[in-house]
Parts: sequence; C-alpha cells; structure tokens
Amino acid sequence: MTRMFSVRAMSVAAAFAIAAFGLFGCTKVSQSTSTPQGGGAIPGVLRYADIAEPDSLNPLLSTQVVTADVEYLAYTFFFNYDDKQNFVPEVALQVPTQANGGISKDGKTITYHLRHGIKWQDGEPLTAKDVAFTFRAIMNPANNVQVRTGYDQIASVDAPDDYTVVVHMKRVFSPIISYFMCQQGQEPVLPAHLLAKYPNINQIPFNSMPVGSGPFKVTEWQHGDHITLVANPDYWRGPPKLQKIVFRFVASTSTIQVLLQSHEIDAWFRANPDQYPQLVKIPGYKALVSDQNIFSHIDFNYKDPILSDLRVRKAVEYALDRKTMAHDLTYDVYTPATSDIAPYNWAYPHDLPYYDNNPAAARALLDEAGWTVGPNGIRQKNGQKLELQFSYVSGNVLGAKIGSVAQARLHDVGIELMQKVYPATLYFAAAQGGGILNSGKFQLGYFGWVGGIDPDNSSLYDCDQFPPAGQNNLFWCDEKLNAAEQDALGTFDQARRIQDYSIIEHELIEQVPTIFIFHDRRIDVISDSFHGYVPSPASSSFWNSYDWSVQ
Repeated sequence: MTRMFSVRAMSVAAAFAIAAFGLFGCTKVSQSTSTPQGGGAIPGVLRYADIAEPDSLNPLLSTQVVTADVEYLAYTFFFNYDDKQNFVPEVALQVPTQANGGISKDGKTITYHLRHGIKWQDGEPLTAKDVAFTFRAIMNPANNVQVRTGYDQIASVDAPDDYTVVVHMKRVFSPIISYFMCQQGQEPVLPAHLLAKYPNINQIPFNSMPVGSGPFKVTEWQHGDHITLVANPDYWRGPPKLQKIVFRFVASTSTIQVLLQSHEIDAWFRANPDQYPQLVKIPGYKALVSDQNIFSHIDFNYKDPILSDLRVRKAVEYALDRKTMAHDLTYDVYTPATSDIAPYNWAYPHDLPYYDNNPAAARALLDEAGWTVGPNGIRQKNGQKLELQFSYVSGNVLGAKIGSVAQARLHDVGIELMQKVYPATLYFAAAQGGGILNSGKFQLGYFGWVGGIDPDNSSLYDCDQFPPAGQNNLFWCDEKLNAAEQDALGTFDQARRIQDYSIIEHELIEQVPTIFIFHDRRIDVISDSFHGYVPSPASSSFWNSYDWSVQ
C-alpha cells in the first residue's frame, strides 16, 4: 500500500465512483458541448487545484497523495505504471525477473541496469551512487521516514559502476520490484550530491524546493496558496510539452468547482463524487470516471479502551449501511467495499462476507458488552457514556456527510458520535510531528488509501508496523494475519499468495480493526484544452505528465 489521502468533500471516493464499476482501465466520459464563457486556457500552462497542501516535497517524509502527484512531476522512479498496470521503465532499463536473470534463482539478489543520460535538474548526472544513497537515507533512523516496507528487507545495495545497482535481500520479499525506487515504496531516486552532507533530512531547504530529475522543476512554493513547476529542458525524454504547471491549494471543493466554472483552472484531479451532477454540466470541460486502486475506510484506534472491544467495533459496522451511502452520497460512483484490495486485483477474495445495515445485531452486541441504554437513549457503562469521535480532514465534504449519516445511525443503536476535523498536514503528519493518525490521537478516523500494483498491505496491518516504524495506525496486532502476511511476502508463488491474502482479508473482516467503506473510482474534470491525460488505476495518473499539453 502506498499513500494516505483525504477522501474529499463527497470524498475522493465519490469522485472516483462516478461511472459504473467496470474492468480496470475502462474510462467513462461525460462531456458538455457548450462553449466556455469568459476566462479560458493559457497555452502551455496547466492550472489545477486540490484541497490539500503537501506537508513536504521530500518524498521520504510524506505520505500524502498530493505529494505523490508532485513526485511524478519533479522526480523519477525506476518504473512507472501505465493505464493497463504495466511497468513503464524510467531510470531502470528493464524489469528484473528470474527469466531474464535480473533476479537470482534464490530470489535474494536483484540486478538493475540504469538508463544513461538522465540528469538532475542542476545538470549533474543521475547514477547508481544516487540510488545507493537513497537507500541509505531511507534506512537512516535519524530521518523521519514514514514507510520502510520492502526496504527493511534489504541487506545492502551496491553500485559496482555508475549504471549498475545490485540489491542484496535479507530474505525473499516477493513485491520488492514494486517497492524499490518505485511508487508503491513511495521513494523515487534522490540526489546524493545535494543531500549526503546532512546528518538527517528532516528540516532542510530541499524539502520545500527540491531538485529532482523529472519532467518539471519546482520553482516556487507559496505556502497556503500554490506551487509552481516549470518544464525541465534536460529531461531524458526531451522537454515536456507543457511549459508550466501551477498547483493551487483551495480550502473547499465548492470553491474548486467555482474555479472550473470561471475557467480559472484547467483540471480538478480526484474530484468529489457528490458534485458529479454539477461537474458534468460545466461548459468546456469533460468529467472522466475511471477505476482507481483506492479504498475509503474508517480506522479504529485499538489503543482506545472502548474500541479495543471487538463487540463495539462490530456494532459500529452493523449500524452502518454502505450500499445506501454509496448510492446517496456518491451517486453510485463508489461501490461498497469489503477489502483494501481492489476487486480487479488478482489477489482479491470474492467470498468475503458483508456485515452492515443490521441495527438489531448492533444493539445485541452492545448489550453483550455491558453498554446499557440510558435515559436519553445513549448507552452507558460504569457511569461512562458511549461517546465516540469521528475525525477526518477539514474541507472533506464526503467525510462530513458520512459523519452525519453515521451519527444518525449510531445514535439509533445508542452511540453518540461527534465529528472532529483537522487540516490535512496535521491529520497525516508523522508520529514524530504529532500527526493525529500516526500518534493515535483519534478514535474513528476516516480517510482513503492508495494501493499499490502488488497487493501487499503489510505496512498497514503487520504487528511490527506501528508508527513511526510503519503505517499501522490501528495499533492492532493479529498473529493469524501476521503469519499470513509474512508467508505472502516470502514466496513468488502467486497461488500461495492468493491463499494468504484470503486469510488476511477474512481476518480483517472478522476482527474489524477497520471498516472498508468504498472502493473508490476517480473523477477527473479536465478542460477541453487539456490533452494527453491518461488515468491509471495502478498509481498516480500523473505518470505521463511529460506528454500533457494545454492548447
């Protein structure tokens, strides 16, 4: 799994779910034929907006999806993923396999051959030394790195020459190709000549004004307003078609819609599904609905004494009605979820049970747990009311609507639910920075998660992945799940991994450390003047930004 994101105003979930759920890679287009009035495109300049501002532009320090977007613009990975979920070689020339000799017979040595001619945006060449440094930076305990999954299974990384990288594994780690210097591992290659001098990279100028090797270079970050990137003339594919990209931070999705209507921006990526009926009517724009490997969910904080009781967690799930929420809140753009694995993924278990919309079962579980109904209808035990807090990112309209629906349904079974909003930078911040999720300062946390091309979800659920050493912000440890996770990671046998993920997903359903709400599909609203955009279900749809144009 890769990135956290705010399921925004009608949530990112609704935004993705707009078209009927289909095969991956399928895209539905709704387009107005009206002519835009006023404003208009600026040739060569792409303007887009989002409600979240990055907390850092150093990919080692952030888990936000808006940071991942900028990474695709400013940095390069070993591989990208196209709209058919195929690897697209970038820094690495070829995907290593056992068949082509890139992976040793025992699965513990991986050899990469790097592309010649890639330069950092200050003119220095990108070499294997940068790759070895990036690995060391990821594993440096002084750095506030949020995700080390995969990298923590590597014994060493050698650079025998400038264009060869040899990775020596501690043990077989089946998803390593999807992780190492790739989007699923969250880390592109970083410049050793600029960063190796620092004992840690937590507070350095680079984090606001990075030097990458991607198609665009960050030239300005006006906090609270926008980031500007300009075309990199030395990009290895050649100069990108766009001259400039301006990424604006806008406090509400309603305002973003106004900016589209006034033609002050050219795109809204991951638009809110609840606004879909209005978005498809904006003159001069088209709304693309496509599958995306994202799930929306409500996490429980297992450290909380109320929520450590399985009966309470199950009661919350039984009180909800995900099918109705998907229909009423996302216009069926999103679909009800039972798993973090996308339904089109090879590891998705199709026999998962579905528990919700059963208030009677919820009441029975709460009775069993000793929570009795008080005079005002709210349950209590030992003088304590059954009150819970539902948190999400400020400006997230879908989160607010889900919170309101959940509030009513939980009240019906005797649970008082209060809503609490946080800015994205605080909500998703590292544990070292007091982040709400990663520091366990929540009870019920609603957000979305971007999955990877490999179904590995160990960083979310393994027992040794509690923040700051991982992303298990549930603070939940389940030995049965943990054993299946370790087995799945230790074999290249896909049939065996399918069995392991069936165990993992069934355990998640039965133990309810989290409630999977939606499988999200994305809505991208783009101007008729914006060309070359190709949504990808496997990763950020910024994978081919070098080919975008505005005319």
